[in-house]
Formats: sequence, structure tokens, C-alpha cells
Amino acid sequence: MKSTSRRSVLGMAGAALAAPYVVPARAGTTTVRWAQWKTPEVGEQAMGELKAAFEKDTPGITLELVDSPFNGFHDKAVVLYQAKKLADVLLVQVDWVAEFADLGMLTPVDDWIAKENQADPSYMAGIPSTFRTKWKGKQYYLPIEGGCVAMYWNTALFKAAGLSGPPKTWAEFNDCAKKLTIPAKKQYAITGTLGIEPPTNATYDLYPMLLQAGAKLIDPATNRAVFNSPAGVKAVEMYVERINTLKISVPGVLSAGEKEKRANFASGNVAMMFEGPWGIAIQKGLNPKLEYDIAVMPKDVTTGSIVRGSLNTITTQAQDKEAAWKFMRWLSSPTGSALWARGTGGFPSRTDVTKQEWFAKDKLFSAFSTQMTLPNAESPFLVMPNAVEMNKIITTEVQNVVQGKKSAKQALDTAAAEWNKIFAAAT
Repeated sequence: MKSTSRRSVLGMAGAALAAPYVVPARAGTTTVRWAQWKTPEVGEQAMGELKAAFEKDTPGITLELVDSPFNGFHDKAVVLYQAKKLADVLLVQVDWVAEFADLGMLTPVDDWIAKENQADPSYMAGIPSTFRTKWKGKQYYLPIEGGCVAMYWNTALFKAAGLSGPPKTWAEFNDCAKKLTIPAKKQYAITGTLGIEPPTNATYDLYPMLLQAGAKLIDPATNRAVFNSPAGVKAVEMYVERINTLKISVPGVLSAGEKEKRANFASGNVAMMFEGPWGIAIQKGLNPKLEYDIAVMPKDVTTGSIVRGSLNTITTQAQDKEAAWKFMRWLSSPTGSALWARGTGGFPSRTDVTKQEWFAKDKLFSAFSTQMTLPNAESPFLVMPNAVEMNKIITTEVQNVVQGKKSAKQALDTAAAEWNKIFAAAT
């Protein structure tokens, strides 16, 4: 299938750091200031349409867009909190929720959710269970877009190798990968993403394989790392076998990350890529003529994928928390979610929106919708008090296994011990 989409991401806006997209507040209204990095990414037109729709649906509240680029957004939010200048609503990644909550930056939204469940149980039922994960017994966010990791596969390379379709199991994956790897042509089955930077690399290869092997990443009862189990060891050994023994990955796995993976797949010489729905627009920009399709990830003893997303939170410095909740609730409602997905190309934050005809007919996105419903579609980052550092720890230890410095068991034991120090410090 060609990489075409019903949606396109609008041009980059030249917003300066922290300069809000200001529209004068309407007389007699409350203003909600929304700090986010989306305007520079999707453009002022899409964000302006969103603002207008919200204000039409919610008389009495004016939305002010406080724009910043994504680079540096995390650190700037912390600085603004320390200066007591945070906006009312703050957009965050899944990796930041626990950290920001522990810093005192975020207001729990459980009371509002409880009232919502009493008034309309379908509201929260339409949000994937992953995005109802709590930190220390409290929820701090609602999603505006989500998505999980699935498998992109180059249909032309598969056809040339005599393969009729994508692998459904690890065993099938290894068989396919051998046929798809031709080093003399600089053709490989995958690009291993085991670089330390960006720390999100573990999202794509490592964490899904652990889940698919039957390992658990974090024990919810004790809030401790438990991936150093026999199932976890098996997953890492399988991963390292792909790199060192089968040699099905593009050389340079220790430094390769998301950017390299996407560029390699776009070149047409890499047969498979583990990626989220956000990768569709990226591939269209890199190579609009590339022929590929998307399938759920291969499974081992079970299925598994990592869920990521952008989430709205109410800050503890919000001037009117009730008004902030009304905006946050609206953007995560069926109306807001559909408007956001149509306007920006983001994967909807709600299952009832992904089932709507306009979205469901786009076949490239169907694998993600399916993968999200399969067992072990998780976002461990939501309960990681320092996800950036924790991702780096486990990636470094698996690098040690690839380089023959440690066994899989030794590496995972070390990583789990370091994770548990971070968990202990956060309790």
C-alpha cells in the first residue's frame, strides 16, 4: 500500500520561544492559558480553528495559546513552575507525568473524573485503559492524542523475497528477516534502535519485545522493576541474537535512533520498521513514493506494544481550575478528539473516534487501532518517576549485552536495581 493519508500536517509556524498566539479575550470571559508545543508543529490555522470551536462550544471561556517549540519544553516548564508563572493547562508527554506530579506542578483530576462518570459513564469509557493509569493513586491528565508501536513493512521488498505478507510471530520474523537481508546490496530487515539518545528509543524495539516474551516491566502492586525475569532475559537474548548472530539489522545499532531508523526505512533498503502512527506523516515527507503497509507487531508467548501520547494537565498554578478542566475535558471529548485528529493528523485519543467511518477507512491506521486493543498495550512511562533516566539505564545495559560485556541476566539485574533506587527515592 502506498503511504498516503487523508490528512496532512500543516506547515511549521515561526513562533518564538514562549511567545503566545494571542487573540484578545472576549469581554466578560474567563481566560484559560494553554502551554503547548503543537502550534509550531501543526500551524496556526489548525490551532486557530481549534480555539474557535472550543470558544463556540464553551461560552464564557477564552482560550489563549501559549506556544513554545518542543525542544526545551520540559525544562522550561520546570523553570516557569519555580517562578510561579505556569500556564493554566500544560501539555505533557507520557514520560513527564510522574515527574511533574512529584514536583508539585500538576493538579489531580480524579474528582472531576468521578463527577463525569456519574453524569456520563461513556466519556471515560471511550478513553483507552492505558490512559487511565494513575500515579500514586491519582490521575493527573487526559489524552489529546495517542498511538502505539506497530510494524511497517516494505511491500516491494517482501514481494521480491517471495514473501506474501508480514510475519505474525517471532519465529516467522526471523525466517523473513534472513530472506530480506542482503548485505551486498546494503539491504537489511530492520534498523535496531539502541542509541542512548533520544531516550525514547527503547519504545520501539526493547520494551515491546519484553512484553511479547511475557515479561512485566513494572509490578503495579510494589511499584518496582521486574523485567529481570526469565521471560525478560529471553527477550534480550532474542534481541541480541538478531543483531550479533542473524545480523539482520543495519550496522551501527549502538548509535542508531528514531531519526536513523526512519531515514533507513524511507530509503527503501530496510524491510521492516517498528514505529508509531506519527511515523506515517514522517515517511510521507521523507519518501512519498515508498510502498509499504502496516501490521500489528509479531508476538511470542503473547502480544505487546508501547503506547505513547500527548496529554493535557491542569497546573497547580492555574488561575481558574474549573475553567481549565472544561477546556481539558472538551479537547478529550468525542467532539474535541475528532476535531484534533482531523486538523492535525494525530491519532485519536478515544476508541469511539477511531471507530468512526472517516477514520476507520484509512487502512494505514487500522493496525494501530487493532494493536491498542490487544493484550499488553502499555505505557510504563506513566508510572516512571524519571522516565528519561530510566530509559537510558536499561538501554545502556542492553548495549553491554550486545558488546559482550555482560550476560542478559546480569544486565537486566543491574538495570532493575537502578530503576528501583529511583522508585524508592520517589516514595
